[in-house]
Amino acid sequence: MKRASLTILVLALVGHGVLAGAVAPGGDKAAFRIENIAVHRLDNGLKVLLLEDHDIPNIAYYTFFRVGSRNERPGLTGVSHFIEHMMFNGSAAFGPGEFDRVMEFNGGANNAYTGDDFTAYTDWFPRAALEEMMKLEADRMRGLLFDPAVLESERGVIASERRLGVENDNDSLLDEVVRATAIMAHPYHWGVIGWMSDILGWRRDEISAYFRTYYAPNNAVLVVVGDFASEPLLALVRKHYAGIPAGPPPPPVTTSEPPQIGPRRVQLRKAAQIPCFLAAYHVPGAGDADFPALSLLETILLRGESSRLYRRLVSDDQLAISISGGVNETIDPFLFYIQAKPRPGADLEKLEAAVAEEIARVRDNGVTPLELQKALNAARMRFFTPLQTIAGKANMLGQAEMVYGGFEKLFTLMERFAAVTPAQVREACRKYLAPDNMTVGTLVPAGGAQ
Repeated sequence: MKRASLTILVLALVGHGVLAGAVAPGGDKAAFRIENIAVHRLDNGLKVLLLEDHDIPNIAYYTFFRVGSRNERPGLTGVSHFIEHMMFNGSAAFGPGEFDRVMEFNGGANNAYTGDDFTAYTDWFPRAALEEMMKLEADRMRGLLFDPAVLESERGVIASERRLGVENDNDSLLDEVVRATAIMAHPYHWGVIGWMSDILGWRRDEISAYFRTYYAPNNAVLVVVGDFASEPLLALVRKHYAGIPAGPPPPPVTTSEPPQIGPRRVQLRKAAQIPCFLAAYHVPGAGDADFPALSLLETILLRGESSRLYRRLVSDDQLAISISGGVNETIDPFLFYIQAKPRPGADLEKLEAAVAEEIARVRDNGVTPLELQKALNAARMRFFTPLQTIAGKANMLGQAEMVYGGFEKLFTLMERFAAVTPAQVREACRKYLAPDNMTVGTLVPAGGAQ
């Protein structure tokens, strides 16, 4: 994750947003409509999505790879995030740092992010710089140098990032431990940053082999949105990418997490000003029929000052100063989080009991039509806001390809949300936010009460 802390990455990637579709009818060729997205595939497997948008003379050029921490294994955890760093540190034609220098000289900007299920490389630049930027991206897909000295330097950067963003951050450390306790078998067991022992032990040959497998054109989707003509752009794509050979088929992720058959609990004791509380429940992935109801339940329970848990824990009982969490958009089943930042001196047992009572109220009595409508309105807002920019459009199309298996799902997803009933929200709460499906983690200041 380039130029971003792990905390920012988590907020950006698994930050409980709604990737929802269905856009306003009408409009011209540039409108964000399914029929305006041109789809191409090169012989080497590279999939290309093009959407012309001539509102401003700029281009959003996003490359998505189907690789994240989900594809790693013990001994190589965190390597996807590490390769993201190395993508800016030297390839066949461009030396370390040259990617940024060329990009900025041409008036562009770039970044990247790594998640559990995919990695994205994001460029924005004036249309006049298109071919120069395409050369940069194609060159680093063709192969990285993995210079030993640069590799060791970046290993140190990642290790420092882990110390700062996880080991010395109480919220992130508790999240890591709760996640590893709740998820035992599936590779979601570890986070994007990876374990420290793996970071310090990666071997150059293993990293190179991982790159050749997962960062090849047959495992990538190129999404281009902006001020261009499709046919000339596609000719440039063929010119610069067609000669990159396909890689071996990436091995599938076959491990499934076994059902949880009882509550789990973990407590950390370390230096802290105030305690931390985090509960996690197993929930299905984004493509499951129950996902929209769970996402709307997230808003009802956790989002905003009118949410049930904010009113109970922050406003009424004054046990916490903030509430956050929710469901993540992932390919495989993951977790529904409820995180409370307790007030100094707050009783964690009372806080946990209050959370359980509010969840029980939903299970027993359901939610009101007004609550559901408000949650749906919020979901629509989170969808339409990114569509105001070419970068937002490119990102949403790519994420739909990665998580839902096709950008087409983006244009019907909001219909799934709109079809959710109060009864379905109640049933999703009953089915998933159950005591036997829960892992509770607390961080208690060293020397504090049990």
